[in-house]
Amino acid sequence: MERMGQFNRRRGLRREVLGRLYDSWFDLAGEPIILTGDEINGETERKLAYRYLAEKGLLRMSPLGNGTFEVTITVQGIDRIEMTTGENE
Repeated sequence: MERMGQFNRRRGLRREVLGRLYDSWFDLAGEPIILTGDEINGETERKLAYRYLAEKGLLRMSPLGNGTFEVTITVQGIDRIEMTTGENE
């Protein structure tokens, strides 16, 4: 049962990250957001969420230097959010 709880928390964290990027895409007219390395790598689960989403092609991260990253959702990420909105919510 604990494994199912971990699964749901991890999936929720990935949805949260992707949802934030989805919202910022429209709020910032397609401009990427700038995140610090601490925001991305601060906790292991969050770091793994960003890595997973990047490897799936749902977000793009580019280092800017000084420990900051330019992060944006991809068109595949937008499609994923729009196809799954309302599921399990």
